[in-house]
Amino acid sequence: MRAAEWPARAPRLAIATWHALAASVLSSVLFGAAALSVRLHLVSTDLADIFHVCVTNLQAAYATPGGAATTTLALVVMVAVAARAGWGVTTILRRAARQRRRQRQILGLVACHDPEFDILVLEHPAPSAFCLPGRGHRVVVTSAALGLLSRTELAAVLAHEQAHLAGRHHLLVAISQGLARAFPGVPVFTWGHVQVRRLVELAADDRACRRHRPSSVANAILLLADAAPPAAALALGGEATELRLRRLTGRQFPLRRGMHSTLAGLVAGVLVAPAVIAAVPALIAAGMDYCGLT
Repeated sequence: MRAAEWPARAPRLAIATWHALAASVLSSVLFGAAALSVRLHLVSTDLADIFHVCVTNLQAAYATPGGAATTTLALVVMVAVAARAGWGVTTILRRAARQRRRQRQILGLVACHDPEFDILVLEHPAPSAFCLPGRGHRVVVTSAALGLLSRTELAAVLAHEQAHLAGRHHLLVAISQGLARAFPGVPVFTWGHVQVRRLVELAADDRACRRHRPSSVANAILLLADAAPPAAALALGGEATELRLRRLTGRQFPLRRGMHSTLAGLVAGVLVAPAVIAAVPALIAAGMDYCGLT
């Protein structure tokens, strides 16, 4: 995924792929731990059969190596992994919400509303444009950027920022960042966060290019390339600038429909594979007659 070229041609699909990989890793661990911890499997949903199940035979058939110690360890791993993942994502979401709330309060004091473009204008010597997602989302443009951008380029900037808001890119980035924070030593999470941050910018560029010429988006990126957005904000400049300019100024075509469908199918397979693998033994067990029941 990191070395492949197709993510730059289909950034939305690539974002889904990175999230699917992360979900697959987590579900694999959780399903594996659950399989080790389960000591008994009911092979029938009928109460009469359940009361006649030979408990001793079933325990022997499904006893885990190490007995109670293995079961306890599996339960601890399952709970710990789930709790750690929830803690990481929740921590990032709460921190980002606090930062956005503080930034809105500051902007409410120092920024003014432009009714023509429905944006907040911030008096600042550095050219910058960014959006604050979440409740009461806003697009903020500095006075220096307004003086630097043409009307066409400003429209492209606003389309880019609106794409971030419409696509809820802040949530996609927060989830990947939360998992990277929770499991810093796992490459799929650490690499995934870096890639998702880059790919949401490409996806926003593509959305902006639906209504504006790629050259206008590219010029705006160049003019705002050195802009550093505040924490918890998404901005036009700063992320993967060189790659974005190559995409906008070069002849890069989207993936063919067949290739796109194939990759989407693989993403779906990555998501459901752990559940299917975990379910197969249970389905086989359900069809076996351990106690001579008919």
